[in-house]
Amino acid sequence: MTLVTEEDRCQLAAPGSRDSSLEYSYDCRSKEDFVESMEPAPFGLMEPPRRSRGRLLMHATLMFGREFCYAVEAAFVTPVLLSVGLPRSLYSLVWLLSPMLGFVLQPIVGSSSDRCRSRWGRRRPYILALGLLMLAGLTLFLNGDAVVSAIVKERTLKRTSAIVVVMFGVVLFDFAADFIDGPVKAYLFDVCSYQDKERGLHYHALLTGLGGAAGYLIGAMDWGHSALGVLLGSEYQVIYFFSALTLGIFLAVHLFSIPESPLVQVVDSDLEASMRLLGSHASGGVYGALPKDTPPSHEVRARSFSALGEANAVTPSAKQPNKELDTAACQAQD
Repeated sequence: MTLVTEEDRCQLAAPGSRDSSLEYSYDCRSKEDFVESMEPAPFGLMEPPRRSRGRLLMHATLMFGREFCYAVEAAFVTPVLLSVGLPRSLYSLVWLLSPMLGFVLQPIVGSSSDRCRSRWGRRRPYILALGLLMLAGLTLFLNGDAVVSAIVKERTLKRTSAIVVVMFGVVLFDFAADFIDGPVKAYLFDVCSYQDKERGLHYHALLTGLGGAAGYLIGAMDWGHSALGVLLGSEYQVIYFFSALTLGIFLAVHLFSIPESPLVQVVDSDLEASMRLLGSHASGGVYGALPKDTPPSHEVRARSFSALGEANAVTPSAKQPNKELDTAACQAQD
């Protein structure tokens, strides 16, 4: 074996020789191509399938319904509160209660949603519950005065009850409408791939703007003297009819837009994948390592001292110099 000193220069092997370097092909595809062709990874981490444009639009329709009702509330909350006799000093309290409830309950709701094991999935049960709370708050907000007037006959009690019911409806609607945005976004991120997340958020933003515009447009019309206003009784009932119909339809469309796997199935698949990865002691493998494939028997040569002797004869080492080189050196000295 010859040692290379500082005076010796390293030379590249000639093309075609046994010592020439190996060539490796490099795939220059883009990041999106790698994401689309991603295979299931260990522990069950798998890229969701691509979703169609129709599915993503169905998923975003709930944002249209939510913003539609938001616009209706913003346009009519002051007239309704004034009509029931709410003091001006309590206006700020109505808007303050919902953010305070969100500050306290938002982490609790988000954590419970992450651990939900419903067969509907982790997000859709909470979206359904919050959507129903929005409908309940909208009902109390726009119809509270009429309901209280039909039940309570005493004037002072009627006024106080109407204020309490309408305020509770406003707070309940704001609470549910603010909370529902988190599960909706998490639902999108759980069931969509990288590209579909971007497209889904674009559709959410588009339908959010359209829903707000439609809500303000409906609120700007004079429904009190229309045929629908005469049929339903008042302008507030007409606005409630359009709001409840829009939110109810788009909530149902959203819930059936994209299938969602229950958390139990996800945990089971993760456990199965991890067991395949780690192996078991019973099979003779090493815990925490991938099982090694044993080469075919005809390719493995039994290690013996004769094989080592042949290897040393072919490849001389520093401890066992080549006899031919030693003989040539002795003849040169003579």
